[in-house]
Amino acid sequence: MVGSPTNPHPPTLRRPDPPHRDADTRPSPDREIVVGRGRKLRLRPIRTDDAESLVQMGLRSTPNDLRLRFFSPVRPAVGHLTSLLTEFDRERHIAMAAYDPAAADGEDGILGVVRLILSREAPEGEFAIMVRSDQAGHGLGHRLMEEMLGWARERGLKRVRAEIMFENKRMLRLARAFGGVVQPQTQDFRTVQVTIELEGEPHRPTSRARKA
Repeated sequence: MVGSPTNPHPPTLRRPDPPHRDADTRPSPDREIVVGRGRKLRLRPIRTDDAESLVQMGLRSTPNDLRLRFFSPVRPAVGHLTSLLTEFDRERHIAMAAYDPAAADGEDGILGVVRLILSREAPEGEFAIMVRSDQAGHGLGHRLMEEMLGWARERGLKRVRAEIMFENKRMLRLARAFGGVVQPQTQDFRTVQVTIELEGEPHRPTSRARKA
């Protein structure tokens, strides 16, 4: 997928600073997750050869969902954005893809992606989540958020943040369900910053949030 000429570097996927020095950034292993109606999926690390798989995910998502994720219209094709999404520094950036192991020869491809970028300056991180449009509403977004928050807590982070478009109501609702606090951006009224504090007891999302 290629970013528009006016915004080739999506805000949530900018080249990150090195991680907080105490953080453990070893990739999480391939593991099973369960979403709505007991459907069993698996998470695996994003690979450098996943460019075409991400393009296929984009082609099976609506143009509006892609715009909300990347802050401007994108054209699903192998190029600069797919390089940014697959060729990152794995000591600074954790990215996992959800897939259905029961699909014949993996024909369903990547169903969703979750990312966490660690900061060197403070014990915090920046996250991003996208669920393929035809998979929305079945609990995958909720599970990806749970996984990401688990990585953050395991690594001793105190908070995670995300920049989200103001009109991305589904993502804002999901973040709020996990205790996210929304603050307007002072220089860009199109976006807000969401912060989820990790100290204390985890929030327990409602049943509505579990369908995200």
